[in-house]
Amino acid sequence: MSSADNMMLAIAVAVVIAAIILFGQFAYWTWMSRREEEQRELARRIGNVVESVTAPLIKFQEKPKGSEGLLQTVEENLRQAGSPYPIASLYQRCALGGLIGMALAFLLFRNGLAVLGAAGAIVPLLILSQQAEARMNKLTEQLPDGLDLLARSLQAGHGMGESMRLVAEEMPEPLASEFGRVFEEQNLGRDTRECFRNLCRRNPRSFDLRIFVSSVLLQRDTGGNIVEILQSIANTIRGRFVFQGKVTALTSEARFTAFVLGGLPFAIGTLITIFSPNYIRPLFTDPFGHLLLLVGGTMFSLGVFIMRELAQVDL
Repeated sequence: MSSADNMMLAIAVAVVIAAIILFGQFAYWTWMSRREEEQRELARRIGNVVESVTAPLIKFQEKPKGSEGLLQTVEENLRQAGSPYPIASLYQRCALGGLIGMALAFLLFRNGLAVLGAAGAIVPLLILSQQAEARMNKLTEQLPDGLDLLARSLQAGHGMGESMRLVAEEMPEPLASEFGRVFEEQNLGRDTRECFRNLCRRNPRSFDLRIFVSSVLLQRDTGGNIVEILQSIANTIRGRFVFQGKVTALTSEARFTAFVLGGLPFAIGTLITIFSPNYIRPLFTDPFGHLLLLVGGTMFSLGVFIMRELAQVDL
C-alpha cells in the first residue's frame, strides 16, 4: 500500500471523526437552546411577579420563530461573546467552514455525498456559542466580588453611579466593561432604569445578573437597605458555586467514564488504520460502510449526550 493511500485513509478517518464530533455539538447546541427557552420563561414569570408590585423592571420579549429567530440568536451570541468581530465576518467564516467541509467530504467519498461537508458551516457558530457561554460563566464568577465592592462603596456614602464607576475601574473583564457601560449611559443622560435593563439585554444568559438588576430597581421604587441586599445576593451566588463544586466532584467518575468510552472508538479506529488499513478500508469505500458510519455516529452522539445529561445537576 503506497504512502499516498495511507495519507488519504488517515485524512478520511480524521474527517469522519470531525463529522461525528460536529453532529454531537449540534445536538448539544439544540439542547442548550431548549434550556435557554426554559430560563426565559422563568424570567418572564419573575417579571410578572414584579409587575404586580411596581412598574415593569425588566421586560423580556418573545423571540421570533423561524429564520428571523435564528438570526436573532446568532446576534445575541455575538453580543454575549463580547463582539469579537462583526456579524459579516461571522458569515464569512461560516461560508469558509462549509467550503472546507465539502472539500474534505469530497476527498473522502468522491461522489455526491460531498455536500454533507457543508455542515462545516456550523463550526463557527458552535465556537461563537462556546465563547458566549465562557464569557457568561466568567461574568457570573466575578459578580459576587463586584457586588461586594459595590456594597462597600455605597456604604461609604457614594452614589450608585459613582459605585458603578469604581467597580468598572477595579474589577477585571468582562464585569468591568459591563458595569462601566452602565455608568457611561447614566452620564449621557439615559434613565437609570433603562441603563440596567440594557445590562440584562446584553447578558440574557446570566440569571444572577437579572436578580441583581431586579433588586436594584425594586429598591429604588420601594426603599430598603440596598447594601444588605447586594451582600445577600453575593453570598447566595458564592454558596451556589460551593454546591456546584461538590456536585462536580461527586460526578467526576461518571464524566471520566464518559470520556473514556467516548474516546475508545476513535483510538481503536486509529490503531486499526495504522496497523491493518486493508481491514478497515471497506468501511469508507463500500456504501454499506457509509451507512454503518452514519448509524454508528448517530448512536454514539446520542450516547454521549445521554451520559452528559446524567452527569449534570440543575442548580
